[in-house]
Amino acid sequence: MIYRQLGKTGLKVSQLGFGAMRLPMIGEGKTARVNDELAVPLIRRAFEAGVNYIDSAVFYCNADSQRAVGVALKGWRDKIVVSTKNSYKDKDESAWWKNLEDSLRLLDVQCIDVYNLHGNSAKCHD
Repeated sequence: MIYRQLGKTGLKVSQLGFGAMRLPMIGEGKTARVNDELAVPLIRRAFEAGVNYIDSAVFYCNADSQRAVGVALKGWRDKIVVSTKNSYKDKDESAWWKNLEDSLRLLDVQCIDVYNLHGNSAKCHD
């Protein structure tokens, strides 16, 4: 695996990351949930292959992606750079902080290494 510095963060990340937007699901529509029996081994296999950067979001996989990533991180957290994001749609501060706290809880981590603002553009701020 090839690793690179992530900007000026001091983090060294695999050139190939794992995006947790499309994980195996059980069910259909808005009630579908991540299939942990398939998703967790899939994520861990990526870790075993040297991938050390995983990205999720509160709104991926019917809001179940972060929970599944948290399960997969058990025993791996100290080796993995965790990235997630918040929505630009959260206009008030309390909603923004609530989403951050929810992400920490769902991922079952003490800190998020890379926290992104999703979908940000000039149109968002009109």
